[in-house]
Amino acid sequence: MSQAVSAHAPVVGSGWLGWKVISLLGKHRRTVAGLLALILVASGLDISVPFLTQRLIDQILHSFGTDRSGAVHILITAAVAIFLATASTRLLRSFYNYRLVLAASQAEDEVKNAAFANFLRLDAEYHGKVNTGEVVGALDRGGTAIYVVLNEILGQNLVPPLLVVIGVLTSLLMKNAWIALMVFTPLPAYVLAVSRLGGRMHKTEQQVSRAFENVTKESYDIASNVRAVKKFGRESQEGFTQRSLLQFARGKHHGAERLWAVVENVQSFIATAGRVGVIALGGYFVLTRRCTVGDYVLFIAMQDMVYGPISQLSIILPKLRRNLSRAERLFEILEAGAKVCDAPDAQPSPGVNRSVEFRDVYFKYAGSESWNLKSINFTVPAGSTVALIGPSGSGKSTLMNLMQRMYDPQSGSILIDGVDLRKITQQSLRDQIAVVPQEVELFSRSIIDNIGYGRDHIVLSDVEQAARMAHAHDFIQRCDNGYETQVGERGAKLSGGERQRIGIARAIMRDPKILILDEATSHLDNESERLIQVAMEKLTRGRTCFIIAHRLSTVRKADIVVVFNEGAIEAVGTHESLWESSPTYRKLHGLHIAERPRPQVTDGEPAPEPMLAAVGE
Repeated sequence: MSQAVSAHAPVVGSGWLGWKVISLLGKHRRTVAGLLALILVASGLDISVPFLTQRLIDQILHSFGTDRSGAVHILITAAVAIFLATASTRLLRSFYNYRLVLAASQAEDEVKNAAFANFLRLDAEYHGKVNTGEVVGALDRGGTAIYVVLNEILGQNLVPPLLVVIGVLTSLLMKNAWIALMVFTPLPAYVLAVSRLGGRMHKTEQQVSRAFENVTKESYDIASNVRAVKKFGRESQEGFTQRSLLQFARGKHHGAERLWAVVENVQSFIATAGRVGVIALGGYFVLTRRCTVGDYVLFIAMQDMVYGPISQLSIILPKLRRNLSRAERLFEILEAGAKVCDAPDAQPSPGVNRSVEFRDVYFKYAGSESWNLKSINFTVPAGSTVALIGPSGSGKSTLMNLMQRMYDPQSGSILIDGVDLRKITQQSLRDQIAVVPQEVELFSRSIIDNIGYGRDHIVLSDVEQAARMAHAHDFIQRCDNGYETQVGERGAKLSGGERQRIGIARAIMRDPKILILDEATSHLDNESERLIQVAMEKLTRGRTCFIIAHRLSTVRKADIVVVFNEGAIEAVGTHESLWESSPTYRKLHGLHIAERPRPQVTDGEPAPEPMLAAVGE
């Protein structure tokens, strides 16, 4: 259950991941195209400022000893132009960043929703391999990471500065090829250093991401089982475990930061060498009158426009790689494929008679060497009640999972009304089935939401009717907020019997054609036990029922009893016939098989129903 999410998809390079993230803006391509055109204009205005400054300086120096009236006019014009160009650049960049934030936020929401929807569509095999805490963390951090990556790549830290760098180098080539060469020469060394360390850095960031995901996973696991922690007095031990995991993750993070400190120093050295070269060569050109003082200022300003953004890469790249590693986890969920899916020609189930047939079914879980189910053959006529009994792990619950298409058998088939389940849409199949498990799965929502779960439209009168049939209405009315009462996480505010009756009411609300009941193995109080049994009898009337049975009365009332042993069917029959023919059946009954009156307690109420020995799955 603790297998990482990453087991379901290969690790890919950060460059490819970057393009995948950018592709999320496909729905907003017109907006992005308009914004890129806007930023091109802003970059052009940005590049014009050093040229205007160069013209201004040269004109001032040229005006000494001459008529300055014309120079003043040029000075004012250049100053106004510089102001307008700078102000326009700032306004355009602000608008660009604002619209980009909106587009990135929408892309983040879209990919998180798509990944979560795909997570829900995935089959039980996938969900059995991943850890819920890891998935929740991957969805949360991955969505935020995508937002950050889009803002870093297309925002003010990468694409706009890159456009300026390209424009500056082009302008320098046209202005002075030697200066352009001096600016350009260190760049290959810079790119080489980044690329050589980039792959190593990406792997390091993946390790950091996995380490922190493990912290989240363990935190979620401990928080989900906090009652067990307190009951066993393990607070200090679990706190130590959490601190150890966090310390390990921090160690990985510090290692990544040390590596990037090396990268940053290399980048800084290369950039400084380029700056010194331009200053020296430009100064030499001024002294030899091969360029003006204004040109010299232009070269230095443009050099800063190149090396400023490049130096920032030492900050941007680790942030990008860190967030790309987190986004990779989200893409793994988004792109994971289900093994159980609707066939292209699948049709809705007609659900006319609701007979069920298991035809030579073989199944084993992924990684299992032996068959969990083998040679399963029996037929259940419509409206019949089937009791499934057998030792723990003999395959009863597994068979019911196959009938709901949580898994598909490796061979054989399961048919409803003569139609193979694989030719029926999963939604229409599950619309016909209701399940009441031993431990009813409740959401941290209101009682009405939990009873009505599975229905698109919840009507209070329908919920109340179902609750009355399940003998839950009275205790619900005693709650402070009635049907609006919040049940707490996993129904923690309700007793075991109350949760069972909520589960029965939920099944009644679905009005299923096929019912799967897994009887609780633990004893409830006598009144809860009685009410649940009465509610169960009402629920099973007129339906095809599969009961994973743990009570003698259930087995005796069943139309068909199927005895499982080691993944195979040992016998099929009735209580009387199996008592004579099945050793496993007699063993499961144990001392309770003898016909005798149920024992009475002191207040005259019957004691809890005798349980079958060694049963439960």
